[in-house]
Amino acid sequence: MRRSKFPKVLKISKVPAVKALADGKGISVAARVLCAGTLGLLVGSTGCGEGLDLAADEAQVASAAAPLTTACKGAPYPVLLAHGMAGFDRIGPINYFFNVAADLRARGETVIESQVAPFESSAVRGAQLAHAIDDALAATRACKINVIAHSQGGLDARYAISSLRYGDRIASLVTVSTPHQGTVIADAALGLVPGFSYDVINAILRAIYGSGHSTSEPSLKASLTQLTRDNMQRRFNSANRDDARVKYYSIAGRSSARLASSECAGGLWSNGLRVDLLDPLLVLPETVFVATSPNPLWPVPNDGLVSVESAKWGTFLGCVPADHFDEIGQLAHLIPDIVSGYDHKAMYRKVVDKLHRDGL
Repeated sequence: MRRSKFPKVLKISKVPAVKALADGKGISVAARVLCAGTLGLLVGSTGCGEGLDLAADEAQVASAAAPLTTACKGAPYPVLLAHGMAGFDRIGPINYFFNVAADLRARGETVIESQVAPFESSAVRGAQLAHAIDDALAATRACKINVIAHSQGGLDARYAISSLRYGDRIASLVTVSTPHQGTVIADAALGLVPGFSYDVINAILRAIYGSGHSTSEPSLKASLTQLTRDNMQRRFNSANRDDARVKYYSIAGRSSARLASSECAGGLWSNGLRVDLLDPLLVLPETVFVATSPNPLWPVPNDGLVSVESAKWGTFLGCVPADHFDEIGQLAHLIPDIVSGYDHKAMYRKVVDKLHRDGL
């Protein structure tokens, strides 16, 4: 099985093709994709194509993403879990999708936990995810894979599908609280929301992601720039349109006492009447939603980091009574939430059952 041309390493500066670009020794297809994707998302234009044979490069990209021809297994397909910003596959006994992989494997599912750079644009992370997909297909001999992604992981997968032409390898993409229309939290972190100083935002970042992180960190700034409302709505979405070969599904989280009945209407799953108590780590970000909502006393429904409306993409499966951490069983939820009753493992079982019923 053909291996991806995209790098497995997390530090993009170590990729030979990118080093060659910096040294003026030539540009490979992978370097072009990464250069255009990373800089294009940040500034809207790259200049990466000056003096180059664009038609020849497009032919190389098309060849690199040609359909697989070796014998492979059909549906039901394996599941690949893709983490969000600041994510990881496993730290000691704790994995990002807490105990989800083990729970699904106990039911006979083949599950791969992927890992990409915790902080970077989805151009960089998407290339790394593409490599993980190729590795998973080679290991399982499956024709395609089902990707279930949380938060920014959904944008990484969309980039791999559309910009890197991986639609022939991904049967479905299920996004859980992915900010498809951006998030006001990223806007605030980059100083785009009046009334929120960098000191306040950096305190939020430290509360969520730990000490040592601030808006001045280049890789974190790349992630935040990726997630701004302007970038997502004016650049990313137009550059990464859906692939007809892939089935897209989405799930939104809602927290605090807001039931969000109207916003969650239309989902395939019942919204229910249960409420979730927001994680203390997300109280500061929630103040941004309160300050920027038309009615501060009734902020837009959200999970502490992503609004319900922004999380919708493709077939909307509905809302779950969970904040951004609860959605993946963090922090280390061993039992269903004592207030909302939300069981994150049961939700992922329900998702996989839905995919199988849909022939995936």
